[in-house]
Amino acid sequence: MFYFLIFATTLILSFFLTGYFTRLGKRKKIVTKPRKRDIHKKPIPRIGGLAISLSFLIVSLAIFLIVKPGLRLSDGLWLGVDKQLLAIWVGAIIISASMLIDDIKGLKSWQKFLFQIAAALVVIASGIGIDTLANPFGERFDLNAIYIPIVTINGISYHFSLISDLFTIIWLVGMMNVINFVDGVDGLASGISTIAASTIFLLSLHFSVNQPEVALISLILAAGSLGFLVWNFPPAKTFMGDNGSMFLGLILGVLPLLSGGKLATAFLVLGYPIVDGLIVAGGRIIKGKNPFNTPDKTHLHHRFIDAGYSSRQAILVMYAVSAAFAWVALRSSTIEKLIAFVALLIVIFILIMFLRYKREQKNA
Repeated sequence: MFYFLIFATTLILSFFLTGYFTRLGKRKKIVTKPRKRDIHKKPIPRIGGLAISLSFLIVSLAIFLIVKPGLRLSDGLWLGVDKQLLAIWVGAIIISASMLIDDIKGLKSWQKFLFQIAAALVVIASGIGIDTLANPFGERFDLNAIYIPIVTINGISYHFSLISDLFTIIWLVGMMNVINFVDGVDGLASGISTIAASTIFLLSLHFSVNQPEVALISLILAAGSLGFLVWNFPPAKTFMGDNGSMFLGLILGVLPLLSGGKLATAFLVLGYPIVDGLIVAGGRIIKGKNPFNTPDKTHLHHRFIDAGYSSRQAILVMYAVSAAFAWVALRSSTIEKLIAFVALLIVIFILIMFLRYKREQKNA
């Protein structure tokens, strides 16, 4: 019952906040104007993603500071608050606020990248990171072999773990851009984020994991994303903007790292956007273009639309792919997840070939 109340509260809050920011975006003319490659024919407000981050922050602050103050992710405190929770909140504020500026006024690529790094570093400073990597054939790989001391504050030594922290920065910045990449068709980023967060929620509740704190954070994120999806499902009445997609990417990147990490699960649950993002970024690099912000129509969702399918048909297929592999992630061992990830690569390759064939038939 407690989880249901949290879910319902966040869902309703996100829904009404999305409506508010949609109207505010229209009134202040903070909109995305239609381009030649867009399916929308009129300007759409682009600050709806604030509803996701605000509902997440409001509900999670209330739960962890007032309702269940005894729930913690770590033993350390910053300013009297669990340091990992505080780092998640601060990192979320940094990325949401900076990307809101980008949505309203525009930031240069290097400026956006610096804010992404800043949010990731705050998270890492709290002790959240990729300390080990699963090895399906033997002992886990230890990534904390090389330490670089930085500073000691109040008797606590802060250091940079060369391999672990670099891996974590790459993972978090990568996830922010991956979710931003798939936010190219109505309802896709919010829908896949809802599926991913829900999967981590269920996994965290499993007796073998038993992480109620991580489950709560995942549930709040899923509900916030779902409340926004009601407005964003095609035809969208609002867009989440970079402030929404980058926020979702950061929190979805953090969740698998909490309390030991579930990286293999995250790779499988978020396998579609990760693989799609890598394919698109690789193609842009080969063409000598910026892999992060070059406009093109090479994402899988663009291929669906070019092949003659509607936005709804495209996202429903991609929801099904994500949900299927999320189900596999919940029931698999590490080596089975590795096999499933290879299967996902094959599925995406077959989809690309099929959509290319359909597009050629359509244009013949």
